[in-house]
Amino acid sequence: MQRFCRQRPAITSSLKACSVTLLCAFVAGCSSSSAPNTTAQFISRLTSGNRPVVSEAPATCELAVDPFSEAINQAMNAAILAQSAESDRQWNAVSLEWIQAIERMQAVPFNSPKKAFAQKKVTEYLKNLQVAQQKTSTTRSQLPFNSFDNALLDEQLLLYLSYVEAVGAPDILIVGSSRALLGVDPSQLQQSLAAKGNAGLKIFNFGVNGATAQFVDLLIRQVLTPEQLPQMIVLADGVRAFNSGRPDKTYSALVSSPGYKSVATGSRPKLPPQELAPGATCGKTRPEEAVIVPTDEAKNSQPLQVAQAAEAEDTATTSPLPPERWLIRQVTIAQANTQANTSYQGSAIDANGFLTVEERFSPTEYYQQKPRVAGRYDADYQPFSMAGQQATALKRLQAFAREKQIPLVVVNLPVTKDYLDTVRRSREQQFRQFMQQRASQEGFIFVDMGDRFLNQNEYFTDPSHLNRYGAAAVSSQLAAESRIPWPISRPQ
Repeated sequence: MQRFCRQRPAITSSLKACSVTLLCAFVAGCSSSSAPNTTAQFISRLTSGNRPVVSEAPATCELAVDPFSEAINQAMNAAILAQSAESDRQWNAVSLEWIQAIERMQAVPFNSPKKAFAQKKVTEYLKNLQVAQQKTSTTRSQLPFNSFDNALLDEQLLLYLSYVEAVGAPDILIVGSSRALLGVDPSQLQQSLAAKGNAGLKIFNFGVNGATAQFVDLLIRQVLTPEQLPQMIVLADGVRAFNSGRPDKTYSALVSSPGYKSVATGSRPKLPPQELAPGATCGKTRPEEAVIVPTDEAKNSQPLQVAQAAEAEDTATTSPLPPERWLIRQVTIAQANTQANTSYQGSAIDANGFLTVEERFSPTEYYQQKPRVAGRYDADYQPFSMAGQQATALKRLQAFAREKQIPLVVVNLPVTKDYLDTVRRSREQQFRQFMQQRASQEGFIFVDMGDRFLNQNEYFTDPSHLNRYGAAAVSSQLAAESRIPWPISRPQ
């Protein structure tokens, strides 16, 4: 990049005053909003886990394009757009402006006298980005397809369609209820498989609260198009998802929804063509000086909850990653309740569809707040039958997968010893026998992990749902299962 050794004109005092006034007004008006978890991870990625690569230059020289000035201008654009932003699309445009401002401020060279101030501005801009993202999640524009009357399904489907548009259909698709949503970490599974020599696999978690075998069967065969299908399906759940004796309220609501009625007429969900967001500026591509390189500390840290598949794809190309691809639209959902049938509010799903939950299960504390429900009174187990609509749905799903040459893996996820009273343990045994018999007859793979972590409460957020640590352990152990014919990553 061309350099010249003369001082660039200073930004005028009136411009500074305008910028400060607008930014302060923006932050003051929105400061009460809380930051999503994914943004906190984004902050860590930008500020502590990575460092920009910069070209060395004499202290008296400046870049022909001053990243500090560009950052200030980009921040002004964001603040101006924020004054009139109302819709989801408009707040998304504000977020993109803040992202570009952060990138440019991060590109200020370490040997620049402006660096200390620039680092403070990065922190300030990140806070503003948090607010803009939170506004995006609260304005909630209309879905581009008819709703399935299930907020979490609508959000996961929207994210999945966006994911496929960005990086293509996943190699491995994880499906199931909230136990799958919290219990299998795509990033950890991807890393574990890469460590065994199978790098570059794209993995998405399409867990939906309350999903059953019927629900998954309908999703795979009728909602998704052939182009959106994965190379492998991993149905991760437990006995409840296959109990035909209980009413399947989640499935019943699905088939009576406007979204399903559209699907029944042949209109499957799709995204509209890309449009430039109103008011957005056509910013420059990521500067060469701002290429982000993970530090040794970042490489050894927990898996980043970002679109790693998208990043891996773009690092192999010559074109820099556009902002709208770099930060896939944040999807907000439920704060985890402790029952499998309940909804989620306030937590954030990452770009690969996985919901990270930090809380660790402590029986003493847990049962001070929640009643202990015995298996004989648990509606998920009473009445109970392994023969019926769920068994039929599993058979139909396996037949479809076989026709499409997609391996099907069914995983019985772990539960705590505290959860397995006499009734539930009996149901677990019936479930295992049923699945082992079906697997041998119909050709799918059954992996029983139900008893893996019986005495490791630190891996759970409640008696039957894993937390992020348990999800990482499950994902690592799944990668080591020699019976699973994991797909080979396809060249892009």
